[in-house]
Amino acid sequence: MWIVMNQLRVQNGKADQVAARFQTTKGIEQMEGFVRMQVLVDLSQEEHDIVTIMTTWEKQADFHAWQTSQAYKGVHKKRDEGTSEVKPLVLTNAVTEYAVVADHTHA
Repeated sequence: MWIVMNQLRVQNGKADQVAARFQTTKGIEQMEGFVRMQVLVDLSQEEHDIVTIMTTWEKQADFHAWQTSQAYKGVHKKRDEGTSEVKPLVLTNAVTEYAVVADHTHA
């Protein structure tokens, strides 16, 4: 398994607006190897909010195939053109990738 986390540092009080953008998946769910997408909101910081988009994939190559897909390009078109209504609310972001080496679930 492969997990990718995109952590967005967001203007204080704007997490709900950013998280709303991820309420629908717009094609990622059709990609080979896609397992799940979770959107996490951290409101514990005083100076900003944090929205983390966590996707789980069968393998690293599946995630990289998503990044080069037409669906990905379509979803990120407004961001790339500078016309996204969400991008101005995002102060910074960091993408990290993880190999899952242990996974425990409820029995």
